[in-house]
Amino acid sequence: MSNNVEEGISRSGTIVAVAITVVTLSFFAVLLRLISRLALLRRATLDDFFIVVAWLIALAMSIVMCLATHYGLGKHDQYIHPEWRGTLQRLQYVFSVLYNPALMATKTSILIFYLSLTSVTGRFFKLATMVILVVVNVAGSVLTILNIIQCLPIDSAFQYPKPDGARCISILNLALASAPVNIITDLAILFVPLPTLTSLRIPQRQKVVLVFIFATGGFVTAVDVVRIAYLQQASQIGVHWGNLNDTQDNNMEDPNFLWYASQATMWSLVEVNIGITCACIPTLKPVVSWAANYLQSRSPIWTSSRKLLNTSRQQLERGSTTGWPEDTTVDRRSNQHSNNLTESGGGSFSQFLHIDIDLGTIPSSENIFSDLARPPNLESLINLSTKQSIRPLVIINTLCFIIGFTEGTLLDLTCKFRVLTEMTQLQIRVTYAIYYCGYFVASATFGWIVLQKYSFKTTIITGLCIYSCGMLIFWPSAVLGSLPAFMASNLIIGTGIATLELGINPFVALCGRPDYPELRLNFSYFVRGLGGTVSQFVVREPIFGSFGNPRTLIIAQWEYLGLAVLCLISMLAIYYLHLPDADDDDLANHSSGWGAIDIPRTTRFKFNVTYIILAFGIATQLFYKPVETSIGLIQISYSMVRLTNLYVNRSLSPLARAGAQACLTAGRLVAAIIMLFLKPRHVLALFQFATVAATVAAAVAASQIDRKGVAVGNMLVLFSISPIYPTTMGICLRGLGARIKPASVAIVAASSAAAIVLSVVGKLLDRSTCWRAWLLMVGLVIPMIVFPLYLNITPIARNQADNVRDKEAQPASMDGRSRGDSGSGG
Repeated sequence: MSNNVEEGISRSGTIVAVAITVVTLSFFAVLLRLISRLALLRRATLDDFFIVVAWLIALAMSIVMCLATHYGLGKHDQYIHPEWRGTLQRLQYVFSVLYNPALMATKTSILIFYLSLTSVTGRFFKLATMVILVVVNVAGSVLTILNIIQCLPIDSAFQYPKPDGARCISILNLALASAPVNIITDLAILFVPLPTLTSLRIPQRQKVVLVFIFATGGFVTAVDVVRIAYLQQASQIGVHWGNLNDTQDNNMEDPNFLWYASQATMWSLVEVNIGITCACIPTLKPVVSWAANYLQSRSPIWTSSRKLLNTSRQQLERGSTTGWPEDTTVDRRSNQHSNNLTESGGGSFSQFLHIDIDLGTIPSSENIFSDLARPPNLESLINLSTKQSIRPLVIINTLCFIIGFTEGTLLDLTCKFRVLTEMTQLQIRVTYAIYYCGYFVASATFGWIVLQKYSFKTTIITGLCIYSCGMLIFWPSAVLGSLPAFMASNLIIGTGIATLELGINPFVALCGRPDYPELRLNFSYFVRGLGGTVSQFVVREPIFGSFGNPRTLIIAQWEYLGLAVLCLISMLAIYYLHLPDADDDDLANHSSGWGAIDIPRTTRFKFNVTYIILAFGIATQLFYKPVETSIGLIQISYSMVRLTNLYVNRSLSPLARAGAQACLTAGRLVAAIIMLFLKPRHVLALFQFATVAATVAAAVAASQIDRKGVAVGNMLVLFSISPIYPTTMGICLRGLGARIKPASVAIVAASSAAAIVLSVVGKLLDRSTCWRAWLLMVGLVIPMIVFPLYLNITPIARNQADNVRDKEAQPASMDGRSRGDSGSGG
């Protein structure tokens, strides 16, 4: 086909046809909903009002879009008359302003419908629904206001051409930046009712149908993804990426903008109308049942069959006095339950869906979360044998691999973002610091509350949810080139990772025999690091295409979306997989190593040895995480720049990053293997002294400006320092009883010290040479030696670290290994 013919193609007809089709579909869905509510149930609620408002807005959007096609939407520039431009500008402005209120009204209707079910679902479902409702309306209102004031002065938004001095935001960038809010709220609305629905004790067929009805909202998310793809396509055609201060005509002056943007506009309308249709589906059961009964009653075959059935029933009733009364009683009891539900205001399921549900069969939110903590017929976490602990450990380690893979991918994407946005060294350090501030936020606010009040499983699910949201928040930062949005994304991601560690670390330590917690933790961190290493070989330059073109960063949205979806799938899998747990009573009273130990206090300081060990562990973590993070900052932000005079991320190849990640991973595997033969305190001392030696060697190499020496020193330090954190965690949790959870929270919170140390390291990198930064690392790793020295020199600390009390209490056959001396000597 020739170019002239291709340029003459118009999408206007297709757009009009699609607009009429989807608005008609949503009209019939709303009509049937109103028939169901007003004619059959004789009751309308607030959610019906909002769905009608949403459809009226959708109708207005359809009219606006059809008018826009008459004035050139979907056509190439040469087929659009200049006098049409002003009208098109005004229509485009109206459509962009109406889009978010339509979605807001639709989602508000769905969430109000959810709230009508809370009398039979519980407090948590109600709280989650109310939070989503607030987010939907606040975010929708903000986005609507931004669309209204997309230009300053406001009246310049619907003028063509723009007056001099007008400043406008690109509507495509604004639409792409708002995508995470839509996706997050869509997925939240989709997933929130699933735990309650799948927990209902109703016939399996009814449960499947019920879940499918509520899951139809997933089509809206799919349509939203398609819309985003077309928005991204349009944004790459002559759009000044990330420049919010351009004086522009909201992209109207870009070549063939109305041709490329027409599909994104069309899919925006499709999304709104499909959302309205899906919102009506759960309420259509009464009208569908009425229609089915009506058609059956008019059928001759049905009429004759019904007469035959009535005749047979009368004969049976006359010939027998047993059988039917029992069935009648069951039917009468079922109807009574249904009536009671409706009369009590809690009959939303039976009233709206015509499903007979006994209130006693509907678990409350508290029961749902107690099932998370202690599923039926599943032993306590600390009562599991070695064989029984394999399954939960496999589940958690699989999750650790996924977390590591996403972390490695995020690291690669973050490095590209720094290059494409030309971040300064100060901004890079601030980004690192904000990430580790998330550890403090999670530990000091909601994290320890969720862990203490609910369970390890609930904490892990919470962490995955926050982690996914953080990855989706990257979307506006990629589209707008916004550093504040990027930093907010890092804060949320750090908070999610910290919450995951709050749940995973004590779970792995407690799951299995009490003499192997350090080994299990090192292996879990090895699996997590393995995922990060694999990601370094999977994620390569083609993800971003041209390295110097900032517009290509928009492509990273799909990687972030894929990672977020992967985490959400993992969250659902963790929810439906039974994982054991341990409450405070189990931890306090258990006699196999995790209960509180009544050990004589130390003679000088009068403190329990378990608390002294915990204090040393927290102090070690205060030094460990800053050292590990600072090494990465030195490697990325300084050494390759100052030693080679090349740009930071150009000289740091993916292979070099993969090598560093592989060393960090291998150290934990080696430590886990050595723990089969040596005590954890011996392994900790071995790797701690190796860390000091490697750090000193790296500092010497840096002072001699030895590039290869610095690279080797990096790898050696990462290899030797990697087992310190999981080993410290395992040793510190021994003998704390019910205080294991608060102790693990304190150790994780200590990681936030990296945010402070990074600023000092950054100043050294700016003002002096690389070796001074390494000298600071030497000063940080030397105090860490105190902890293994205390464990190996002090007799009472040796006994506690070696779990001597448990070894004496357990049969010799249960020990199954011999790791050096018994630790009872002085």
